[in-house]
Amino acid sequence: MNKINILNVSIDNLTQEELLLLLKEKGGVVVTPNVDHLIKLQKDPEFHHIYQEADYRVCDSQIVKIVSKWLGSPIREKISGSDLFPAFYTYFKDDPDTKIFLLGAAEGVAHKAQKNINSKLGRDMVIGSYSPSYGFEKNEAECQKIIEMINESGATVLAVGVGAPKQEKWISKYKNQLPNIKVFMAIGATLDFEAGNRPRSPEWMSKYGVEWAFRLMSEPKRLWKRYLVEDLPFFLLVFQQKLNLYQYKSPIGQLLKTAGLISSEQVEEILQEQAYQRHLRFGDLLARRGWVKPETVDFFAEELPQLETAHPQQPLGQYLKKAALLNDDQITRILNYQRQTGMKFGEIAVLKGWVKQETIDWFLETVKAEHKVRSLEDKQKYGKPSMRAIAS
Repeated sequence: MNKINILNVSIDNLTQEELLLLLKEKGGVVVTPNVDHLIKLQKDPEFHHIYQEADYRVCDSQIVKIVSKWLGSPIREKISGSDLFPAFYTYFKDDPDTKIFLLGAAEGVAHKAQKNINSKLGRDMVIGSYSPSYGFEKNEAECQKIIEMINESGATVLAVGVGAPKQEKWISKYKNQLPNIKVFMAIGATLDFEAGNRPRSPEWMSKYGVEWAFRLMSEPKRLWKRYLVEDLPFFLLVFQQKLNLYQYKSPIGQLLKTAGLISSEQVEEILQEQAYQRHLRFGDLLARRGWVKPETVDFFAEELPQLETAHPQQPLGQYLKKAALLNDDQITRILNYQRQTGMKFGEIAVLKGWVKQETIDWFLETVKAEHKVRSLEDKQKYGKPSMRAIAS
């Protein structure tokens, strides 16, 4: 799939029709980034990780669509949750295997949305609904009750509308307990629209990217801070991206996962534990479980950001040593083997089972792209091959 990067979020450049076909063929988790999400993602590592793990990230904002064109990579179509959901149930109206459960909104609203949708379709496609209590996500007993309701309903599609990032976090935390659900959709205020509980903005406002103004006028007390204070930095960050000045410090969990040092499941487990022990750093919890060495955590958290200005830049083996992934004896043995065989440094480390191939690939890509490490002809600390020899 073609992807567009905006503020370190990879958005799938799909049309709505293409997305519906993919959901029919493969299912998956759908999230819908808008301006507010993109701002929240800058500050919330757990939310960012969940976004990275979602199967589809589609543009839910005309402003984001306009910005993508200005950045030189235009998004083809805006697919908001409130447009996608009715398109989804219309697309699958004659498919008896598509059975929807609605979770979200105020008391009674999800049930009203259920009745309205089924009446519109002429059949009971929505087979269950539940409006949770305020703060339900912190009530494990209620969450387990919801899971039991969904599983017993026979639903194959779950639409969650409790606001971001709560809805995405709930889906991520409990999706493995919902084996019959093939499609998960985070749809925000859509259940209110489907119930007729809240009006949508006129089409022209959506078309010109001022739907936010209609929502602000409809709910000023709840939304003024989001639209007039919290989301304003979006435009500065986008301007920085245009000038190649934007920098996003990836959460350490994401860095370690991308480098092949921990799994997605481990990241999720630590993030959930951290939610209850906010005084502990992500890396501290990793090290405490023995999943990653403390020295490795320190390298990714403290030394990695400084490598761009490091001079002289060093061979791959030195970086792996600093990250506590190789020791002096292992490096010496790799270099001796390299002289005999002419193999690449990373290939030998992988061959001996000391480092994963994805970790080698990540270091080479990061060192070259992010930190501009040039090929070295001079010998480094080990008197050893240049980066060109090691990476070639």
